[in-house]
Amino acid sequence: MSSPRKRSRTQFHQGRKLSEPSLPLHIALAWIIERIFPLNNDCQPVPVYSHRFVSDILRIIVREILEVGSRPATFTSLRDEIDPLVRTETNEILKRNNKKRSRGQAVQEEYEDAEVYTSWMTTFGEKFHDAAEGCAFLDRLEKELRDRLNYADDDDPTEFPEPIERHSPLGIFSRNLLNTLRKLSFDETAHLSREISKWCGVGPSGACDSNRIGVWSLDRRSGIDDTLDKRIKAMQDYQAANASGDYSNALASLRRFYDYQFPSAGRGQHQHALLNIASFHYSTGGIDSAQSAVDEAIRVARTAGDKACLQHCLSLSQRIQTESSASAFTASETVRIHRKPISKSRLPEGTTPMDQLWSVKPALDLGEPVPIAFRRIHTALGTGIQVETPLGDEEKSVPKQFRTGQKLDIAAWHATQAGLWGQLGKLFEQGAGLPSDILTNGNTISGSSALAAFHEDLTLEDLSPWDDGRLTVTLSRAQRAAERAEYDEALSLLLEMSTIQGISLAAYHRWARVVWAVLERRAKLHDDSDTVAYLVSLQPPKNYSKRVGPGGPTRETGHPASIGISMPYSTSDEGDVDMAEVQTSGRSGIKSIQEEIRESLRKGMKLHESNAPSHMILPHVLSSVQLSSELGLWGIYRFGMIVLAEALLEMDGMAEKALNQVEQVWDQVLAGDDLEAIARGALVLGKASMELALIAEENGGVQREEGSVRTDYKDRALRFIMQALEAATKLESRFIILECTSLLSLIHQLGEKIEPHSVSTSLSQACDTDVKGRGYIERYMATKAGLENMGENAGLARKVGEIVKFVGVRVAQGWK
Repeated sequence: MSSPRKRSRTQFHQGRKLSEPSLPLHIALAWIIERIFPLNNDCQPVPVYSHRFVSDILRIIVREILEVGSRPATFTSLRDEIDPLVRTETNEILKRNNKKRSRGQAVQEEYEDAEVYTSWMTTFGEKFHDAAEGCAFLDRLEKELRDRLNYADDDDPTEFPEPIERHSPLGIFSRNLLNTLRKLSFDETAHLSREISKWCGVGPSGACDSNRIGVWSLDRRSGIDDTLDKRIKAMQDYQAANASGDYSNALASLRRFYDYQFPSAGRGQHQHALLNIASFHYSTGGIDSAQSAVDEAIRVARTAGDKACLQHCLSLSQRIQTESSASAFTASETVRIHRKPISKSRLPEGTTPMDQLWSVKPALDLGEPVPIAFRRIHTALGTGIQVETPLGDEEKSVPKQFRTGQKLDIAAWHATQAGLWGQLGKLFEQGAGLPSDILTNGNTISGSSALAAFHEDLTLEDLSPWDDGRLTVTLSRAQRAAERAEYDEALSLLLEMSTIQGISLAAYHRWARVVWAVLERRAKLHDDSDTVAYLVSLQPPKNYSKRVGPGGPTRETGHPASIGISMPYSTSDEGDVDMAEVQTSGRSGIKSIQEEIRESLRKGMKLHESNAPSHMILPHVLSSVQLSSELGLWGIYRFGMIVLAEALLEMDGMAEKALNQVEQVWDQVLAGDDLEAIARGALVLGKASMELALIAEENGGVQREEGSVRTDYKDRALRFIMQALEAATKLESRFIILECTSLLSLIHQLGEKIEPHSVSTSLSQACDTDVKGRGYIERYMATKAGLENMGENAGLARKVGEIVKFVGVRVAQGWK
């Protein structure tokens, strides 16, 4: 009697292992091995099945492994052969379990699961209805199979005996299958999942197709063309979905892009797929998912020896770790600014030019002064340029060719430098004109502002690799125009068609935040509560956009927390500040020192507007002033000095102190673009001078010809209040106009006169026209009643709001 004829072994090319028909069968056999050797939660084998049943199943497995049958088993033949054995064994297990229950003994969970009959092969086929679920099943199968083998050395016994001896035929089969699964790339795993679904007859066609179609087609040319079209279509779908904010479809399209590969590509795309998935999660706010993906990409890139991909992975990993774990100061740490670079232990030094350039933002957030941060700008430029010395004495600078492709982006370099110059604020220009000259000449630019504008122009000249540069420059210029009270110019920059055409959803949110800020600033200065409420109703919640940590961008989340959680302090129905909450804020540490400075100043201003006691206002304002001075944030510092002087004016006997505080920065304030700082500073100087004039009068001041203190302070008060009125008129600040007109009318009613030679010509003309005071009273009443036309802000805000909503709809539709 002759034995069954053995199947001939088919030789397969090394690069086409996924085409061998036995691989889906081997995966099914591995699934059966997992079922007959169950493990508990401690990875200990549990003898659920009888020896007879295990031997019958192993006989089938070994027959297929050693290929002693006349033909390989199919999904249907395995199901017809194994299911009766499983049904019989299930009945026996149920009897044994019932006998234990009748004796009052506990039945283990593994035994209870085994007493319910399920078709093993049918369950296996259901795992591959979806390709993504099939990939997840293959990853889990690899882990389960590895747990059933002993991977320790022979001389080192393991704590628990393994169900499968690694040197047995079954163990050798399992180890070979594990090696195959480990070597699968991202696209090969997805392809194997689809092949198994066809083998099980659960694929899209419902049955296994004998004609193999796709990337493994024997028609090489048609396979390449078909794959290329699919890859292009998948990438286009990813870009469109990502730009419109459809992140679920974007991630699915990105995965689908790596499902396809050229027949000659082989392995090597797994690490790139993981890197791109990590970048996607990072840009959309999934920090934990991004960290997990990039860690896996680093491991795979090191194994494959892909140095370029590994460098990109390390750069992204450094950014994620800095953003998620770094903080400027902990809750128990004293806030202290050191005028030196941030230590490498807190912010590792980048190895590529773009890493060096990126480190500027987290360094500023962690407390590095702005002047010192310029060092990173020049380090990035130096890292990107290699100096070669030829035979001659002359040095020659040539760009360094980075294998990673992370060469210095000149447009981004100029934009970063422009941002640093902008943070320094305007420098005082010697020989600046009179206040009226500065107010009327909107083109007066000096010091750091000129350098910021210069680098912005250079940014716009080279934008080819950096698509976001034009929007960044436009937003910066619009914000500066709003500070100069040039609202129409700011809106014209923001609403220009070239600015908004084709922007993505992330860019749209950045753009919309600046548009709302310009409109809301104007409405608040008008004291137009209805327009402010309307603008707030159009905007998403405040905590919809947030930053995770130092160096990270502002991201939008689809599931924001409740509004009250993220508020630094709450307000009552009447708008009063909750003082208890203000006192307890800031106890969880400081993530970004610059945000802390702005938040402290904002709290101080809010408390001042709510008529809070000075001892509650001063800590916030003084903290902001001190830290901004140490960090070189001169714009915030000067504005904070003015807010500090406003708080001092509310205290008895502090008028001279308030006057001195503002005079220290007054020349720099006049040389700047911040018209609100000019108006508020001039008003503080005027009110302080008025108070000092009244004190001098009560003390019986000396005669004018002897340099009367009273007359000098009175002239200064009139001059500064007129200057504040002029700035407030251009700023369209209703509150400051009311204060200025009420003070001027009060001065007139006191019967005081002002000599023409004591002020500038423009101020003398204004005093000549309104010196009787009636004009100031009439303007005060008109402003208070809202009759004075200050730009028709309400109608404009509604028109611009409709434009913003329309642009949002177009972005969501993909600009189709």
